[in-house]
Amino acid sequence: MRSADIPALLKALGNENRIEIVRLIAKSPGITANKILKTLHVAQSTLSHHMHILVEAGVVIAVREGKWSHYSVSPEALDSIDRFVNGLRADRSQRARRLRMLLDLKHDPRMTSKLRDSIDRIVDTLS
Repeated sequence: MRSADIPALLKALGNENRIEIVRLIAKSPGITANKILKTLHVAQSTLSHHMHILVEAGVVIAVREGKWSHYSVSPEALDSIDRFVNGLRADRSQRARRLRMLLDLKHDPRMTSKLRDSIDRIVDTLS
């Protein structure tokens, strides 16, 4: 799954009912729509709508066996979301390291007041 799919994955998960459906599927891989209906107490048409969105976005995989579809969460989708979130964490950590470095520089006794003022302006823009 490409990182370009992140908007579609997040959009598909942007609904409380769909999040609950994905949680249920994650707990019971291979679950059928009938069992999901019994657990969530939603209308069949509502479940079909949500399942269509989840499958189209690639969050859920549907495997047809006879007249039943068995659903599981896509490991590729989870990996894509995980990479996206971890990338955000890395960006945040890198930014924090830069701020600490600038603040350490500011307190260096060799710094002139003009350089300290410049560092303050940089820190303000990064904060």
